[in-house]
Amino acid sequence: MEVTIPAGIADGKVMRLKGKGMAGTNGGEPGNLLLNITVHDKPGFRRDGQNVYTTVTIPFTTAVLGGEVKISTIYGDVICKIKAGTQSGSQIRLKGKGIVVSGNPAVHGDQYVTVEVQVPKNLTPEAKQKLKEFEQLCNETGKSTHGGYAA
Repeated sequence: MEVTIPAGIADGKVMRLKGKGMAGTNGGEPGNLLLNITVHDKPGFRRDGQNVYTTVTIPFTTAVLGGEVKISTIYGDVICKIKAGTQSGSQIRLKGKGIVVSGNPAVHGDQYVTVEVQVPKNLTPEAKQKLKEFEQLCNETGKSTHGGYAA
């Protein structure tokens, strides 16, 4: 038997298929078939209602200077602008990139992307020197809000 599962159905829901169950006693009409729905997570995505939650890792330089990053959604990849000065842990909202509302295919939830800033681990001596110069420049201009940057 083929069954069409409605888009956006939530985990734990029960679908009733009227008249598709076992035959009734003494020639009575067939009963109903109840389907317990289990929705599996897609790796890298977490669902909460109609909203989807993911994480994206961006380079330190993109966090500082701004730029663009490719973000995976359940509908495919999108390019998202990253504002200069983006902090690790901040969230980006991708409107309409969440789960479709069951029974209303025109309405979707949102996708919330948590930004993780990738801090370089293995720096060359020249790169360390440039970061120290960067730290000094930030301290001189008084723009350092965290007491400077450590290399």
